[in-house]
Amino acid sequence: MSYRITYSVLYLLSLLPFWALYGFSNFLYLVFYKILGYRKKVVRENLAQSFLSKNAEERLNIEKKFYKNLCDSIVEGIKMLSASQKTLTKRMSANWRLADEKFPGQNAVVMVSHQFNWEWATLLATPNMEKQFLGPYLPINNSTFDRIFSKIRCRFGTIVVPVNDMPESIKTYKNKNVLWGFVADQTPADTKRCAWVNFFNRKTAFAKGAELLARRYNYPVFFAEFIKEKRGQYSINIKLTFENPKQTEDGEITTAYVRFLENSIKRQPENWVWSHRRWKHAYPISE
Repeated sequence: MSYRITYSVLYLLSLLPFWALYGFSNFLYLVFYKILGYRKKVVRENLAQSFLSKNAEERLNIEKKFYKNLCDSIVEGIKMLSASQKTLTKRMSANWRLADEKFPGQNAVVMVSHQFNWEWATLLATPNMEKQFLGPYLPINNSTFDRIFSKIRCRFGTIVVPVNDMPESIKTYKNKNVLWGFVADQTPADTKRCAWVNFFNRKTAFAKGAELLARRYNYPVFFAEFIKEKRGQYSINIKLTFENPKQTEDGEITTAYVRFLENSIKRQPENWVWSHRRWKHAYPISE
């Protein structure tokens, strides 16, 4: 019952035109940022430690723009319930077919991040390429919203796989012309099997799932940068980074991704999710 009611309400909201939804986003910004101060302490701490050379006014400017982008992403997520493939494709450009052109018929890996709007990219990837886009994900604790987001992400043919089902899925799709899409800046649950890489002035834990998969099966690796051109308009720049992962050293792919990500964030800092508790794990210091 909860699922049907929630889905119905969100679907009706999704039928509103973009201009009305962005008006709603303006209201959400007032509520989340000005009134509730949603995770404002986390955001400010993250920005202060990440941009040591910027003054308080510069960081505050990033903070405000980030919250506006966050609220835009919420209404854009709602719009995904009913928006057509054609409508969203007009609003998100990308060199989608790069992996098809470079490695036709072969499995590959693309590493992305929590840059806006990665959810649109998840939805649009499969219909814009020959490869089947397959995304591992961490289920949302709220079962209603987990079910809704799973349905939304798969509307145009994308397949999403809970991380706990990865071993079986790897076997199933081993030779199926799949592009595995990893949101690779996710905080790892298990820090004993992660890579610790310098990221914005701190040793930071990164999950190695994408690297492990690529190195085991020699799947070529792509990195993707998300750019917000203007409100409701995005572009994605996908680049080939490792053609033969089996020839790399342990941690090399993950470290290269982190450097790519950090440089991308510096170019457009307001377009990354600063409200995540990205540095909640402390780097273990040997006694």
